[in-house]
Amino acid sequence: MDYPQQGSIIFIDSEPHAGHEIGGHDSRSGNIRRPMIVLSSTKYNQKTGFVCGMLITSRDRSGAPEHLYSKILDMSSGVKGTIIKWYLPSYDYRARHGQVVGKVSWRMLKELLMSARDIYEM
Repeated sequence: MDYPQQGSIIFIDSEPHAGHEIGGHDSRSGNIRRPMIVLSSTKYNQKTGFVCGMLITSRDRSGAPEHLYSKILDMSSGVKGTIIKWYLPSYDYRARHGQVVGKVSWRMLKELLMSARDIYEM
């Protein structure tokens, strides 16, 4: 199986969620897929079968602080919305039926990786 590269835009089954995890899709209606930008390295994705990254929401976050959210519009995949930059879930790519649909620019990937680094810095 081919696993996504760092910077890939994927769709992944992100439900069920629990507690304060980002969710809100309705699993009873089959609406469980969510777009995500893969930030974990290509090597990590291939070795573990997991992907880690930032989810994309369709909710309008206009006016929210830029360090928490960024807008995305990928013409090739049709993915648009707001990138949630303060939450880094990890998923089993195969078990959650991951599918690569696009790729972000090097500039956007670099910005998102810097935001992820901020989460782990002391």
